[in-house]
This record gives sequence, structure tokens and C-alpha cells, in this order.
Amino acid sequence: MTSHITLTQETTSPLSADIRLLGNLLGQVIRDQHGQAALDLVERVRTGAKLRRNSDPGAAEQLASIIAGLDLDSWRILIKAFSNYFQLINIAEDQQRIRVLRQREADGRTDETINAAVQALKEAGLSAADVRALLDQARVRLVLTAHPSEAKRKEVLIKLRHIAQMMARRDMQLLLPREQQLLEAAILEEIEELWQTRPTRSSRATVADEVDFGLYFLTSVIMDTTIDVYIDLQSALEQAYPGEDWVQLPAVLRFGSWIGGDRDGNPNVTPEVTLETLATLRAAARRVYLDEIALLRDHFTQSSDEVNVSDALREATLDAGGYDDRYPSEIYRQFLNVIYGRLKDDAYPTNRELLADLVLVEESLLQNRGRNVAKGSLLRFIRKVRLFGLHLAPLDIREDARRHAAALDEIFRHYGRTDSYLNLSEDEKQWLLTMEIANPRPFFPIEPRFSDATNTIIATWRMIAQAHRRYGTIAIDAVIASMSQQPSDMLTLLLLAKEVGIQNDVDLVPLFETIDDLERAPEVMTALFNNPEYRKHLEARGARHGLRQQIMIGYSDSSKDGGYIASTWNLYTAQQNLIEVCGKYGVSLQLFHGRGGSIGRGGGPTNRAILSQPPESLRGGIKITEQGEVIAYRYSNAEIARRHLHQVMHAVLLAMGTPHAAHNTTVQPVKPDWRAAMERLSKAGEQSYRAFVYETPGFMDYWQQGTPINELANLPISSRPARRSKQGGFTSVRAIPWVFSWMQSRAIIPSWFGVGTALATYTAEVPNGLETLREMYQGWPFFNALIENVQLDLAKADMGIAELYAALVQDATLRDTIFSALKAEYLLAGQMVCQVINQPALLDNSPVMKRSIERRNPYVDPLNFIQVELLKRLRKLDPEAADYPALLRETLATINGIAAGLKTTG
Repeated sequence: MTSHITLTQETTSPLSADIRLLGNLLGQVIRDQHGQAALDLVERVRTGAKLRRNSDPGAAEQLASIIAGLDLDSWRILIKAFSNYFQLINIAEDQQRIRVLRQREADGRTDETINAAVQALKEAGLSAADVRALLDQARVRLVLTAHPSEAKRKEVLIKLRHIAQMMARRDMQLLLPREQQLLEAAILEEIEELWQTRPTRSSRATVADEVDFGLYFLTSVIMDTTIDVYIDLQSALEQAYPGEDWVQLPAVLRFGSWIGGDRDGNPNVTPEVTLETLATLRAAARRVYLDEIALLRDHFTQSSDEVNVSDALREATLDAGGYDDRYPSEIYRQFLNVIYGRLKDDAYPTNRELLADLVLVEESLLQNRGRNVAKGSLLRFIRKVRLFGLHLAPLDIREDARRHAAALDEIFRHYGRTDSYLNLSEDEKQWLLTMEIANPRPFFPIEPRFSDATNTIIATWRMIAQAHRRYGTIAIDAVIASMSQQPSDMLTLLLLAKEVGIQNDVDLVPLFETIDDLERAPEVMTALFNNPEYRKHLEARGARHGLRQQIMIGYSDSSKDGGYIASTWNLYTAQQNLIEVCGKYGVSLQLFHGRGGSIGRGGGPTNRAILSQPPESLRGGIKITEQGEVIAYRYSNAEIARRHLHQVMHAVLLAMGTPHAAHNTTVQPVKPDWRAAMERLSKAGEQSYRAFVYETPGFMDYWQQGTPINELANLPISSRPARRSKQGGFTSVRAIPWVFSWMQSRAIIPSWFGVGTALATYTAEVPNGLETLREMYQGWPFFNALIENVQLDLAKADMGIAELYAALVQDATLRDTIFSALKAEYLLAGQMVCQVINQPALLDNSPVMKRSIERRNPYVDPLNFIQVELLKRLRKLDPEAADYPALLRETLATINGIAAGLKTTG
């Protein structure tokens, strides 16, 4: 498989060489496995796709004809060829990105780094004391989630990582010809293994599989890269503020996890599974630390014959069992062996006890001319233990507020408190819950004999208390109620937490998801802050660091509810309103952003998203989800991970330390007419989107027939069902498959539909409207990020491919009506976005991204053609037919391949 790509010599010739090498090796594997005819078929299809892209007359029909005339084995070869090619292109593009970043760093012109942010803080007039105060506030937690689950298996990810490491070695080292030959042979071996490995799981992922997936990235990349970032932060601070001691840094950046704790709509996440997850996390942390202690033990061979050690360390060594006759004078080595034994026996209850032992070693070194050793590998290890502990990553527990309410309904009825809690007014619910929270008697029976659902709710809360006793309160430090709509949803959390005695040990977190919920969120929080029992909870929880409330805002469901532009604006205004409410009651707000991987679910560059938020929203810290395939894209490669974390910290430090954007003279204070413009845009966009999605007769039929939404349910990539419940129509469908299905058909409507109408309506109705929008794009990070995100998905979308999927819709009138409206809005959106940016074509202002999409299209397009042909045949078959499983398997393989080509699922 060869690559024929024209690229700019100055910036992309190494990338071209990498793609050519990997493409040729893949071609060699195809030839070895299936013969020259198979490789010729791949090239013929690729050429046909390229001709279609070049608007060659009849190319699309010819490509469709070629694909329709193939048998299943030929389709399978094509699917594997193009899918694997994307994986290799991703590696080559990552390596090019690293290459460019390293060159910029060598030239002293790297932007969006921690060092750049610290320098900007200094230039803005912040003193060392100011920066220390800022760092104490800048609590960033990135939370790994299992959904939308990565479509690639971990086994595939590991092979791809090996290839990436070998490509990096090839780039970083001057290899002799024989070394180059050996390296290419090793890459060829991995590609051959990749070719012969099933790309998707043969059975649906279990929660344990998802936990294993998260652990792989945590232990192989994230832990070490996070420590590298702290070293970079210390170095930047020492450079900007010399003479200050920056060794003891606060925990400005941490990781958390939902994997194994998120039970919202996932019946597989049981209380037992969560306890197993916590045990797995602890075991994984201990394995990492045991390896590092063993390494330190082998290196810390300093002899007391040469240099003294502290009395405290000598005594601790003696108390632990005396000196080892094999190396009697090597006290450090002996005590590290003690630590190793204690950790191996799981004798440390929490990381505090482990840290106390490590600090004994550190202090002895500092007192006895061992500063370089103390501040080297030992300090790195101490920082790792401080940040990741023996729990590795805190688990958030999430449950649907409606399930909590249903459980209370049953329990209250059992006690005769009310015949129907669910039918009470909101005021009555709040009164009853407040009374029950204040009541000292037990609320749960010793042996609950309710429905399975209610018994599970009780078991979950008892499990959290058990986990706290076993692993410490850090292991689970937040409980989230999804679909929070009323104050009673949060009072319910408080009642349940109080019942098991953990009300002072966990954050109780509402998740506001729909547009209506976001608008009502300030009212909900006002009622809670005025509730005496909830106020007691905040005061007890904030005894040391002040009153603090964590609030989660959901991007996925609000976008599915009202479209991208309305969702984005309502999220922005909700944050501002929540900031005002919390400020009024003296509560520090920590916002938790439930961002997805795709633009339609709040995805896009994290740093740009942070800078686009109201600056005040960061004062209480920030949490952001890292979902599904985003984890692999950001954390498969240590250099890419480091860059991502630098960009996150750069954005947080600037947004908090220079809220008036002194670092960027083009950014202006948000003007009233800009807000007024967004109000109009939001309403027009929501009206257009809802008219199309919710009010067009037959839209559900079009969606189900014109995308692979029903087939997606068979893709075994997640332990969680596609619907929150078996009952219900469109509203019960999760936002993930909603976006995933439109991504596959290349229509991608969740991220742009309604935007074109909104922009066009505004410019038509408001004098000088276009000039105002251009001013907003240049001067307001929020609006700039919105337009850039829309532009990216418009560029990824393809109406020609989307029309192929439309042909799957059986009703011709329905098909023509909906697709015509879809295409018209797409063209309008592209036109209006380009007018706002003031450029001729999409992505003219982002040539690297434009080239990446153009590079992929000739390989993604054939997969779409194949998928459409497979869907046609699959839907004609009875699921019990002999051919059905094989056709379904290849259909799912195309879904995997298209996701890899577009670098997103949903």
C-alpha cells in the first residue's frame, strides 16, 4: 500500500517519509497475506475514491459499482487495509507533531506551555506570593471515563504504541543501515500482528475490561507524564522567580476516574464491581511503586562508612528488624527494603504512612550531603505517591437522580411516611427530606427487603462507606446525581450519605444536563444554600478550606436537546449565573465539565475550551472528563500527553492569573451587544435544530434507516447500554450513539445543524450584523472557540457520503425532504462560518488540519461506500440467516475503521 500525497517540503517531508514507510510496510503485509491482486484491489479503490474527491465525472458511481461487485472476503481485505492505514497515519501525524514541537522548543518559540504561562503571569505583575496563592486555587482534575468507549481493543492499542515508540526511536537516533533494517523488520512484525488481530472485541466489554483499559494509560503514560509536568512547573517558577523555593508544589493537577463507579444507566456497575475496581486500582498502584522502590533500593548504595545518615533513619531501620548482614553499612538500601516489604504485604493503610517512611529517607539525604539524590529520583517518586496515592485515582460515583427518587418512594411507603413520595410537590419533598436528614434514627433497615433496584441503591451507599473504611475517604470523594432537576435531588443525596455516615467525606454533586435544567440550576442551588441541613453539610465539609460546592454541567444531553449553539451558550450563561449564586452565599464553586470526545458533545481542544469559559469559573478549581477514544489519542504517546497537559495548565494559569487577558491584546471584555447577539443566535439555532430533529415528521425513521444507529447497538465497545432505559423513545437514547451514528454517515449534524440559520438570520436582521460577528470572533474566546469547533466538523462532514446513507431510507419522499433540508443547512453553515472568519473556504486558517482531513478522505470514503453496501444487504436478511453474523461482523469493522479515520466515535 503506497502513499501518493503532495505535501509542503519545508514542514511535512519527514511526515511524508513516515507515511510512505508505514504505507509500504502495510502494503507488504497485504501482499504477503493475500497476494498482489489484493494489493491491486486496495489501490484501485483508493484511486477511485481520490477521483471522486477530485470531482471526476462518474467516479462515485464507478466506485460504488466496484464495491458492490465484490465478495465478502474482498470487502474484509479492504476494510482491514484502510482501517489499519488510519492507525498508522495517526502514528505518523503524532510523530510529526512531536517533531515540530521539539524544533520549536529548540528555537525557543514554543507556545501554550507552562513556562509561557508563568512568564505571562510575571509580566502581568504577579509576585511570587500571588503565584503561590494562584497555585493553591488552581485545582485541576482530569477524569477518565469509559464512554464512549474506545472502539479499539487494548491489544491493538499496545501494538500501535510499540510502532509509535519505534518510529520515535527512528526519528531521534542516527541509525546505522543494519539498525535501520532491524527496526523496519520489527515494525513490519507489529503490522503483521496487527493485520491478523481482530480489531473489535468478540464479546461486549465488561466493566473489568474498561477498568483495565484505564489502568493501561494511567500506569504506562499518565503517572510519569504528570510528574514530568510538575518538574516543568517547578523549573518555570524557578526561572521566573529565582531565589524562591518551589520544591513543595500544591496538587494543581490530578487525575480521577468514573470507570467502575459510573452506574448511570449501566446495570453492570454493581456495588461489588465498584469494590473490585478499587481493589484493582490499589493493586496496580502497589505494582508500580514496588518496581520503583526496587530500582531505588538498587541505586541507594551510599555507605555510612562514607557519609552519615540521620539518627531517625537508623532507629527506624532497627525498629523494623535490624540491619542486614549482606550490606550492614548501607542504611538507605536496608530501609528501602523495609518499605518494599511493607508495600508488598499491603501493610500501608494509606499513602500517608508510605510517605512518612519515604520522607525519613529524604530528610536523611538532605542532612548529609545527599541533596542531588534527594531532589532527583526520590523526589520524583515521593511526588508520584503524593499525587496518586495507593488509590491511584479517586472514583466518582454517579447515579441517575430518578433512581434515587424511586428508591425513596418505596422506603417512605414502607415506613408509612407518605403513600407516594414521587407525587409530592417539590416543596413537600424538600420538607420531608429535611426532616428526615435531621432525624437521628436509622433510615435503612438492617436487612432491606425492597425491590432489587432499591436494595441496590442501599447497597451502593453502604459500599461507599465500606470503601472509606478500607481505603480512606480519598478513594471515593464525590457522588454525582445525573439528571438533577430539583433541590430534592440533592437533599436525597445528603439523606443517603448521612444514613451511612459519610456526609462530611464526599462532595454531593448535581449534574445539570438539559437546557431547561441548566437554566433552572441557579434556582436549585439557591434553595439548597438556604436549606439549614444542606448548609450544615457544606460547613462540615469545608471546615478546613471554606465552603465549596462542586457542580457538574453536561454537554452531551444539552446539545442533543437544543443543538450545538444553544447548548454552548446555555452552558456559558449557566456558569456565570452559578458563579453569582455561589458568590452571594460565600461558597466557592468547582465546576465539573462533562465534555465528550466529539464537537457535538463538548469536545475539541481542552485548552481552548478552558480559555473560552468565564474566567471566574476557575476560582474554585475545575474538573473535566476525558472520555473514551480521547484517552487513547491524548495518552498513548508520552510526548503528546505532555503537550496536552502543558496546554491545559497553560490555559488554567492564564485564565486565573490574567483574567483580563493581558497576555492577548486581541481579547476584549465581553460587550453587552455581544451577549445580546448570542441570545439571538442561541434562540434561532435552537428553533432551527428542534424544528428539524424533534418536529419533522418521520425524522426518527430517517435517522434509524439513514445511519447505522441500530447496528451500533451490536458494537461490543462498552459495558453500558445505548439507552438509559428500555422504555421511551428518542429522549431515552444516549447522546453518545446519537452523535456516533451521524459521525459514521458523515453528516455530523449534532455539531452544526442550526448554526447556519442562526448566523444568517442574525446578519439579515441586525444592521452591521456580520461586522459584529467578526468582532466577536476576533475578540471573544468563547465565540472564537464555538466557530472554530463548528468549522472543524463542517470540514469533516461530507454531503456526498451522507447522500449515500440517505439512499438507505425506504420512503423516497421522506428521504428527499429531510436530506434536502440537511444539505441546505450544511451549505448555509459553511458559507456563514467562512464569512464570520473572513476566509474563502473552510479551514483555510488551519492548513495543517485541512491537510490531515484531505489526507484521510481517500481512505475513509471507501469504508463508507462499503458500509452502505453492507447495510443494504444486512437489512434484507433475517438475523437468524446463515450469512447474517459474517455481514454484521464486517459492518462493525467498517464502523471501527471510520471512527479511526475521523479520529472520533461519538
